[in-house]
Amino acid sequence: MCVKKSELLPFVINVDILDIICNSEYMDTLHNNLIALGLSDEEIQVYLAALEKGSISVLELAKTTKIPRTTVYLLIDSLVENGLLNLTVKGKKKRYMPAPPREILILGKNKQQRLAQSLQELEQEIPQLDAMYQTQHAIPKIQYYQGIDEIKKIYEETLEVDKIYAHCMSQSAMEIMGDYLKTYFVRIIRRMMHSQEIVSDSAADKLYQQEYSTSRNQIVCIPAKLRTNTDYMIYGNKVAFISYREGQPIGVVIYDKEIAHFEKIRFQMVWEKFSIK
Repeated sequence: MCVKKSELLPFVINVDILDIICNSEYMDTLHNNLIALGLSDEEIQVYLAALEKGSISVLELAKTTKIPRTTVYLLIDSLVENGLLNLTVKGKKKRYMPAPPREILILGKNKQQRLAQSLQELEQEIPQLDAMYQTQHAIPKIQYYQGIDEIKKIYEETLEVDKIYAHCMSQSAMEIMGDYLKTYFVRIIRRMMHSQEIVSDSAADKLYQQEYSTSRNQIVCIPAKLRTNTDYMIYGNKVAFISYREGQPIGVVIYDKEIAHFEKIRFQMVWEKFSIK
């Protein structure tokens, strides 16, 4: 729809730009911008028809836009509510005047303000929504650690639970972590934490078993041929894998209830097999 120059004059629109307005590319851009503001295709047609005529009735709008009259009434109500059409009454005749085009900017700014307020309020609700989402769509959280100091954080975290399941078969762990691991085991005992630990049947590990294994802190030895340079621990709803290969420890902690439960079952299968006398 191309707006006539004479009909745009009451709105003090510069007639020098009418050639641009009548350009189809410009109208496509205008249409897309109005859609972005939340107007429907039919609302845009009705507003532009009113803008072209200056003053228009429902019947004229229906004929011009080829939109059913019953639908035009609904579109007019919406445009009036948004401040883009104004009702004028002369006797029994009702006609509609388009609001100045600058009202479109006001409409956009008002929606922008409401959107900003809604986003601000929604941000405060996100933690609760996240909790609801995690309940139904829990995604395992995975965290990575590298270096001795970072690996110590994993060990420190295990001290916050009541029971630890530990598979410690690495030959390099003691060498790399040094005195920290020695004091770590002592701290477990002093905190009266429960633990089940699987170690190798090497002479050193058997001596360790004899010295530290109790009813609360149980230790089982399995064949040394099953050794690896990766240890793992299960604590709470977390599973930690620590690799000591090449002297640079790397840790991966998986936070997931189901995975932790599965790993506890696998641990117990090994434990029961080798704890039988």
